[in-house]
Amino acid sequence: MGRNNRGSHARHLVHRRSWLAMVALLAVSIFTACGAAAQSTPQSTLECLGDAPYPCVAPAEVGLDAGVLQAFTDDLHEWVEDGQLVGAELLVIKSRQIAWHAAVGWSDRELERPLQRNSIYRIRSMTKPFVGAAILMLAEDGRLDLDDRVAAYLPSFDNERSGSITIRQLLAHGTGFEQTDFPPGYWNQPDLREAVKLVGETGPPNPPGEVYRYSDHNSATLGAIVAELTGAPVEESIRTRILDPLGLSDTHMHFAPDYAWAARMNSTYRLRGSRLVKYWDNSRPQSRPWFRASGGIYSTVFDYARWLELWMDEGTLAGVRILSPETAGEALRPGYADGYGLHWELYRGSPEGAKLPAFGHGGSDGTIAIAYPHADAMILFFTQSRGAREPWREAAQKLPALVGLEGPVRY
Repeated sequence: MGRNNRGSHARHLVHRRSWLAMVALLAVSIFTACGAAAQSTPQSTLECLGDAPYPCVAPAEVGLDAGVLQAFTDDLHEWVEDGQLVGAELLVIKSRQIAWHAAVGWSDRELERPLQRNSIYRIRSMTKPFVGAAILMLAEDGRLDLDDRVAAYLPSFDNERSGSITIRQLLAHGTGFEQTDFPPGYWNQPDLREAVKLVGETGPPNPPGEVYRYSDHNSATLGAIVAELTGAPVEESIRTRILDPLGLSDTHMHFAPDYAWAARMNSTYRLRGSRLVKYWDNSRPQSRPWFRASGGIYSTVFDYARWLELWMDEGTLAGVRILSPETAGEALRPGYADGYGLHWELYRGSPEGAKLPAFGHGGSDGTIAIAYPHADAMILFFTQSRGAREPWREAAQKLPALVGLEGPVRY
């Protein structure tokens, strides 16, 4: 679409005054309303970050209601104070401009480390669109066809249970696999390719090709196919063919405490009983010995917003094309269910006849990113509060209103 992805310096200066005015009013409203409570739950809604990939504007300049955005930010504060979330970051982009960017609560509650905007999260299943893209790129290269049988590439699938499964079924979660544990011994294998042999040998509990059943088995198998065809782990293809060309330098596929960016990692919590308990932090290595193709990526709201932008622009970001418009469009069409395409979640909110649907993906540690192409809008809502179902249900009802739309997020 010929847009400068990072915005021009001149344009930033034009909007700086209105942005600062909005921030001043917002700061007063946040800290006056929250009083002493805000001291125990830090919040950050400041002027545009220096490394922001989009210029910043006041919400009204792009037709958004600052009151609605403020009310949702107040909800975040209440959920943190009530212990329903540890922290949360909200980024709202309209017309390729940042209209709202807030961080509330803690990166690590026990260490009293405030959550910082554009810090790094474990995004879990938001990994899946990257793995799906790696497969689609191989299809465009002529290395495979989406309707090929998986057994043509992975011999362990050449059996009665798994033999009819196709690559397209893996992408659309129509294989018959369910969201259950991987086969015994899976995590003891030396790499993903060897582990997926067990998936093929075990096979799905249901007949392939009938209905949508979301399963990490499908994404792991796609990653193994990429590794088989390229001779390198799937993460190498993601890095060299997607992340590096697009400049997504804050997106990573492995972690160790001594990495240069480790200090930006947020701790992760899960609900145990009625309390969110920390189960991982940046003092520990990643829990699995090799890349989890179903959910192993670490990233930021800025990087993931640019990843959404590429798909809104049908395979191109800042002049770099990684997929054809036809392939990108195919990935965003429903497969076995209205709410899922080819490794992308599809959401409510698009008018009938829209060229592209609302799309995005969520992650099980509490992250979600949504693009509304017809409205040229994106919402990124990141937490690290696994199992926090109540605030998530409420947020799913309210997120579309942040960009002036109606209705719940999911089908």
